[in-house]
Amino acid sequence: MNRTVKEAAQVLGIAENQLRAHLRSINALNRDGTLAARHIGGGKLFMDSRVTTPKRLGIRKHYAVLKVTEAGIDWLAKQLGIDITEVPAKDSAA
Repeated sequence: MNRTVKEAAQVLGIAENQLRAHLRSINALNRDGTLAARHIGGGKLFMDSRVTTPKRLGIRKHYAVLKVTEAGIDWLAKQLGIDITEVPAKDSAA
């Protein structure tokens, strides 16, 4: 499941601004909040393109949302020193 930065921060138990600051410190984010080129296609972070049509503008507005993959959650937790408890899969036959 891919998550927004806000959702990823909640999973990791930290504030969104703290996670964004960490991503900037490791040069994963550009100053404008977009994904740095070296992380595109890396399987941990990606930009999800979106579009909306605000009534007051009357035209389509395109924007991108930074998303974190499950592999990205593990990667970030390791970098931040956050332990993630692994729960064994439940038996589906029960």
